Amino acid sequence: MLLAAGPLLFLAGLLATPILAHLLPRPLAQTLALWLLPLGLAAVAARALRQRAADLLAIGWGALLLVFAGPLPVLATVVLAAAALVLGHALLPRRPPELRIAVGLALVAGALGWLLALPVHRAIVYWPLLLALAGWRWRLLATEARALTGGWRVAVDAAPGAATVAIATLGLLSTAAWLPTLEFDDVVYHLALPAQLQQLGAYRFDAQSQMWALAPWGGDVLHGVVQVLAGGEGRGALNALWLLLLATLGFRLVRAVGEDAAGGFAGVALIASVPTLLWLVGGMQAELPSAVLAMAIALQLAVPPGERGGCGDGGEGERRRLFALAVLAGGLMTIKASNVLLALPLASWWLAVAARRLPWRWLPAGLGVLLLVGGSSYVFAWGLSGNPLLPLFNDVFPNAIAGGSGLDRRWLVGFGPDLPWRIAFETDRYVEAFPGGAGFLPVVLAGGAVAALAMRRTRALALAAIAAWVLAMLPMQYARYALPASLLLVPALVAGTRALAGGRAGMAMLGLVLVANLAFFANGSWIWRAGAVKRLLDPRDGGVVGIHRDFLPERMLGPLLQGRDDVRLLVVGPEPAIAEFGGRAFAGSRYDLELAAAITAAAEDGSAAAWSALFVEFGFTHLSLRPGLTPSLDAALPAIGGEPEAALGVIELWRLPVAPGARDLMRERDGRRALPLPAGNSDRG
Repeated sequence: MLLAAGPLLFLAGLLATPILAHLLPRPLAQTLALWLLPLGLAAVAARALRQRAADLLAIGWGALLLVFAGPLPVLATVVLAAAALVLGHALLPRRPPELRIAVGLALVAGALGWLLALPVHRAIVYWPLLLALAGWRWRLLATEARALTGGWRVAVDAAPGAATVAIATLGLLSTAAWLPTLEFDDVVYHLALPAQLQQLGAYRFDAQSQMWALAPWGGDVLHGVVQVLAGGEGRGALNALWLLLLATLGFRLVRAVGEDAAGGFAGVALIASVPTLLWLVGGMQAELPSAVLAMAIALQLAVPPGERGGCGDGGEGERRRLFALAVLAGGLMTIKASNVLLALPLASWWLAVAARRLPWRWLPAGLGVLLLVGGSSYVFAWGLSGNPLLPLFNDVFPNAIAGGSGLDRRWLVGFGPDLPWRIAFETDRYVEAFPGGAGFLPVVLAGGAVAALAMRRTRALALAAIAAWVLAMLPMQYARYALPASLLLVPALVAGTRALAGGRAGMAMLGLVLVANLAFFANGSWIWRAGAVKRLLDPRDGGVVGIHRDFLPERMLGPLLQGRDDVRLLVVGPEPAIAEFGGRAFAGSRYDLELAAAITAAAEDGSAAAWSALFVEFGFTHLSLRPGLTPSLDAALPAIGGEPEAALGVIELWRLPVAPGARDLMRERDGRRALPLPAGNSDRG
């Protein structure tokens, strides 16, 4: 009966909600084509070439990533991963390589967070440092490569069918990494830090133009490393690395709770089938790296030191283990403040595991490591604004930059015991997705969750994941915030379902939820659902330029204004896509209270004189707008001497007359000017 509860809940959702109306033929066909066609080709080629289908799929999807994410961003990401592995090896010499890479990436993000104000973020600095670090331990890297290749062969030989399905599903998900950056939060915020590191060599700390500019930035720092190395956006390549780490850590965690290789690959396939990951792999949100670091912590806790893959015995091993956990926890904190809710259940698990052998004398040092890795954004935000959590909790920490608590009231829907079911079938109420876009894991595998709580080998993991999910959803019912906890639960769900149903029936149940997730896979991202991948593959649609034109034409401004240091651009319209301009673009939105008020006042006045006064006061040299949205602005531009410079789809770029003595908003709002930097550093850009 317990086993049947999940499928019955799933059937009830299909019948009681209008979710099937959101299962559209074209997105479904796109999903099936990108999943089944590579599977079929790999099966035929494997038989003809006497190779393993999983190997051919991995090679094929890797080659496509190289083409669409770009060779230089992929190379930059590989070098970053190699350097991270070397750093992580110093703390965890006997742990799996993906765990060491996660530790190393957290160290890199934590260290660079303190150096963002200094003009040292140049390719001529990054390349020699990372190559030297990787070259210093080239024998280690070669050994790890051989070990990974051998381990892959053993795992695939143990479960070739499950491995092939897992790689096919990972490949399907990786198509989101091919796409250009289009998501709202990315083009108005996340892309700013990488763009400024690439263009200026430093970060401007401009919270007046973007109130989230001082929020935890660890994920964006790593995107910045890849972008500086590659000389252009490398989001897709880095997200592919996060995805690979998530899959391999998930595989190892399934094995750590007692499952075989088939169960491990089933866990990988289930993780990759969660539709919301399309949004994360296609963007720069914090939940993807957060899920990786949470999975790394769980693997550390699930495999005690002294066991196979442990970090050693005795005091030395415990000390390294403590510091590695501190680095990973600090990594969570430097990526997102709310990750404290994800870390608390994991910390409780650690205390339960380590209670009898806790290295008390090293706890202060471990706390110091955590603060060093995770604390940079909070210190800068506190020093520059008075609020370490800017723009959250401004009612607690008043400041002149932002007001209110920072909570988005759209997602205060209400917490209840039926919330997992509602998120699955009424997804659009809980995240920017379509019904079914969150997947059906906790619904179909509800019985497996109960079984996981009952089994000793999975109880701690299941409790930690469920507690983290509840903590994430209590303050605000926004499904994306709980995704790391949901993914952390997958290994326990796999083990619980297989224990409850038995071998074949358990795998059949896991296959059922995989099919359900894939059916609604496109509903996890409006960009993917609208056929962006198909358009990228069809040269007749114009590739990236065509996608920019039809999805977000403001992104077409970048190539036009690149390298023009004297430009001060005002973007007026529904898409304040200013992040890519390195601090040279501004928009009147809820993220810039001063400018938003000024634009509102000019629009209410409606005269050419009011618009001219606005442009002169703020020193704008160019204006981007969508004609027809603000009629008084359309009429004012010719009257004040504006000159049309370009028409890009539905947007226009105008050159504005520049008055002597106008404000230089870029220099004026440079937060580095308030920092005790060496002379000249705060005025760069």
